[in-house]
Parts: sequence; structure tokens; C-alpha cells
Amino acid sequence: MKTVWRVFAYLKRYPWMAAGTLTCAILSTLMVIVFPATTKWIIDDVVRANRPDKLLPLLALAAVAFLVQHGLNALRIILNNTFEQKVIFDLRSDLYSHIQLLPLRWFDNRATGDLMTRVIEDVNSVERVLIDGIEQGVVAALQVIIVLGVMFYLSWKLTLLGLVPAPFLAGGALWYTLTAHRRYRLQRRASSAMNALLHDNLAGIRQIKSFGRESEQHARFNNASNELRRATLVVMRVWAMYHPSMYLIGALGVVLLIGVGTKAVLDGTMQLGDLIASCSPDFYMNRSGNCISLINSCKPDVPPVNASSKLSTNLRSRDF
Repeated sequence: MKTVWRVFAYLKRYPWMAAGTLTCAILSTLMVIVFPATTKWIIDDVVRANRPDKLLPLLALAAVAFLVQHGLNALRIILNNTFEQKVIFDLRSDLYSHIQLLPLRWFDNRATGDLMTRVIEDVNSVERVLIDGIEQGVVAALQVIIVLGVMFYLSWKLTLLGLVPAPFLAGGALWYTLTAHRRYRLQRRASSAMNALLHDNLAGIRQIKSFGRESEQHARFNNASNELRRATLVVMRVWAMYHPSMYLIGALGVVLLIGVGTKAVLDGTMQLGDLIASCSPDFYMNRSGNCISLINSCKPDVPPVNASSKLSTNLRSRDF
């Protein structure tokens, strides 16, 4: 956690860009409730009440909401990318400045390829989690508050039923985060070793050719590349089981919600428009349970920070 807070200081250099990015994300998230509400009104007030005169204004309202939502998303992406590149530039600049101040003996036991991997890849990993992670976390939290509020307003019983998958999703996210560090650490080490070998071989290609060591060096490179392949496959196999499982649990929640909601409509205890609004894909995919899935979708970027960001944050440490 100390590592994350040290890097977080870089975000404070651009407060207005951070505020603009979060503002666009929040405002666009608020638009998420418009379409389900419009759908409910069309079903109950237009179709069932036979009021075609209300259809056009409601369609216009939905279209304007989509326009505002995606327009804000476009602005957010522009601000966020500019913000990211500024932070990356500062991280790399400080890191390179620190490297130049280290004594020569420090470089004796460090491979050039390893340093290049850390400057290029590790800085990107740290930046991606801090900026994208904070933004998506705020959006997800806001979605929980807004969507749960609306769903409790429509039907508190149906909302509680729809929350059944949430503990399983939260538990899955916690398990993946706590167990992923070792897998990603091995992957980063394998990537660093391969890059170091490649750089050293290219730098000494004249000597390799002069002594006819091409086959030997090729075998060494294949061994390093194979280690990276194996480490990456371990990460991806776990992700291939984890990610679809989380969405399966969320999908089963949708099935349960539709089944119980349909019975409530048939019994006359719930309006059809309320059921359609609650089960609307645009709405339900942003409800609390799937907000956890949204957080889960960026999990591949989180563990590499634990595995690689110590270098990028210890910029003022002589031990690097």
C-alpha cells in the first residue's frame, strides 16, 4: 500500500485534469438511469394506456440521454489519455534521472534489458492501475448507489433477490487479487530475463558471429522465451476460469430476477414496466452485482503493480 501512495503523488500534479476526467465519468454514469425509466414509461403510459402522443417526447428524451452519455465518454477518454501520458512522462523522467545518479558499481549486476523492461513496462502498469483503476472504481461505486436506489424504488424484494450473486462476485474478486501476485511476479521476471538476454545478444552480435555461437545463443533465447510463455499461460489459464465464471454468476442472477419478476407481474403485485426497467440490459449490466464484474475486468492490471511497481516508486532510493 505504501508503494501505491508514493506513486499517487504524481497524480496530484494535474488536479484539474483528474477532476475533469472524474466529472465526465460521473455525469455520464448518471445518464444510465434515463433509458430504463423511459422504457418503463413507454410500456405503462404509452402502450398499456394507449397514449401514442407521449411516445415521441419519451423517445427524444432517451436519444438526448444517449447523446449526452456518449459525448461525455468521448471527452473523458480524451482527458484521461492526456492525463495518462503526462503521468507516464513524469514517471519515466524521474526514473531515468535517478538511474543516472546511481554509482557505476550498481550497474555491474544489472542487465540492461531488465532496466529497459522496468522503465517501459512497469511504469505503464503503475500508471494504468492508478488512473484507470481510480476512475473505474469511482464509476462503479456511483453505479452501485444510483442503480440500487432506483431498483429499491421499483421493487425492494426484487432488488434483494437480484443481489444474491453479489457476495459470490465479491468473494471471487478477493480470491483473484490475493492469489495473483505470485503468478504475475513470475511472469514479470520471465519477461525481464528474456528482454535482458535479447538486448545483450544484440549488443554483442559481432562477438557472437565471430565465435560462431549463433546456435547456442538461439537455444538460450528459446529457453528464456519458453519460460515467459509458460508463466503467461499460468496467468491466462486462471483468468480464463475466473472471468467467465464471474459473468456466469451475474447472468444466473438475471435469470432469477426475470423468473421471480415475471411471476410477480402475473400475480398483479408488480407492473410490467417496472419489470422491464429492472431487467433492461443497459440498466441491469450496471447494477451492483455487475459493478463488481466491472472491477473484475481490470484485475489483470492490478497484480502487476504489486509485482513491478516497487522499482518505479523507489525513485529516490539508492538501492533502486
